[in-house]
Amino acid sequence: MSSNFSSPFLAKSPFNNNERKQAEQDPDSSNAVAAWNQFKEDYMVREFKGNDKRLGRITAEQNKDEYDREKHEFYYDIDNNKMKLIPTNDAEIRDENFMANLKRFQIAPEDKN
Repeated sequence: MSSNFSSPFLAKSPFNNNERKQAEQDPDSSNAVAAWNQFKEDYMVREFKGNDKRLGRITAEQNKDEYDREKHEFYYDIDNNKMKLIPTNDAEIRDENFMANLKRFQIAPEDKN
């Protein structure tokens, strides 16, 4: 059975070609790619630090730097179709058992664009 599925989110995906091919075949992966793209876009469109005019303007470079720092704190939740914080202990160390059960497309892409 052949699929002609194509998503506009895949064209500018931060994922590599193999991950892109997987996304075309797996709806959860496709949804994750879209969610990660939206997550990044939400950072990139901010005009003010903390989205608060009183804190001053923020540049695109600052937005990208903050996205790169914070993206590793999140994962894509397949069950709820949304981004969530990765569980940590009281010392802010990731739950490695939880991380081991995530699929590659659920964790942050390693783009540096």
